[in-house]
Amino acid sequence: MKKAVLFFAIVLFATSGLFAQQRQRATPEERAKRQTETLVKELGLTDDQKTKVHEINLKFVQPNAVQSKETDREKLRAEFRKIQEERIAAIKAVLTEDQQKKFDEYQKKAQAGRRQRN
Repeated sequence: MKKAVLFFAIVLFATSGLFAQQRQRATPEERAKRQTETLVKELGLTDDQKTKVHEINLKFVQPNAVQSKETDREKLRAEFRKIQEERIAAIKAVLTEDQQKKFDEYQKKAQAGRRQRN
């Protein structure tokens, strides 16, 4: 009986370790691709726009984009917001006027979704 319990405990720990490895964060390239594909679907981007938006997303999702030795949450939050505003401005520069309106609506929906989760 003790051996069976020990065996199941070992299997449980081994399995949980396997699942933890599968939940690893996406690479910056994967995140940029996912963000770009979402915008292609939401805004109907052309191939040229898709390429430009992907480059912008890739630039801003790099792990070093928010590299700071600052530990103050408010300062980090302000730095993150500044970077996000730069990313949004760069993306809007690529979009048509109609797409910019759709992008603004998409941003509002996404923000509402984030607030609801928190």
